[in-house]
Amino acid sequence: MNAVQPDIHLFQIAYSEATLAAVEPGYAVLDNLANPRPDWFEYWPIRRFLLEQPLDERAFYGFFSPKFGRKTSLSAAQVRAFVAEAAPRADVVLFSPQPDMGAFFLNVFEQNETFDPGFIDACTQWLEAAGRPVPLRQLVMDSRQVVFSNYFVARPAFWREWLALNETLFALCEGPDSPLRGALCQPTSYLGAHRKVFIQERSASLLLAIQPHWRSVAHDPFGFGWSMTRMREHPVDAFISDALKLAWREQRFPEYLSAFAEVRQRFAGG
Repeated sequence: MNAVQPDIHLFQIAYSEATLAAVEPGYAVLDNLANPRPDWFEYWPIRRFLLEQPLDERAFYGFFSPKFGRKTSLSAAQVRAFVAEAAPRADVVLFSPQPDMGAFFLNVFEQNETFDPGFIDACTQWLEAAGRPVPLRQLVMDSRQVVFSNYFVARPAFWREWLALNETLFALCEGPDSPLRGALCQPTSYLGAHRKVFIQERSASLLLAIQPHWRSVAHDPFGFGWSMTRMREHPVDAFISDALKLAWREQRFPEYLSAFAEVRQRFAGG
């Protein structure tokens, strides 16, 4: 007898009348038209939903920005079909674009450090203040842990853990002035967005990397949109780099990380 398929609830966030009109077929609308806290980007409407709405423990939920379809070339029907197929072996299903950004760096924190020096130190201080210290410079992530832009679909148990972690960041950023608050809320070069936005977007990756009981299934990211950096010009090296990190997480053979470093050095030198 076949198991009953869980429900899959997919939302696109509407920030304006224009984005509301552009919601793609198959998605429910996550209404953020008032957009009272644009400084938190997607986190504000997702947070509100998780705090206010009852969740079906067996179901999957996903909350996507208006750019999701353009970045992944996936329709809601395709996302739903992939989640349904992965459901028996997954708590979290990933749909992350920019595979070169995930592959060529040890982890998503190192990746962002390249564009925002001081990012890892700020994240480290946040996690220490939250009582969850993590050696971010040594953390290894492959495509099964890499999440950009909150592009994932998950069961409520994972969403609760995600929310609990992000609420420690939220409390610091909404709290009294301090050097740490200043580091977390520092404006960046991306539309003036605060650093906290890019920290928050890496929380799912962090949980998947440090809490191995979560079962993740990744859609092949290499068919999604790549970054606009020169890294996109080295797809084979990206495939190899992700595979080496995946092998290291499975076997812990140091030769895999040595080979990863060699590929990256060759890439950097080219």
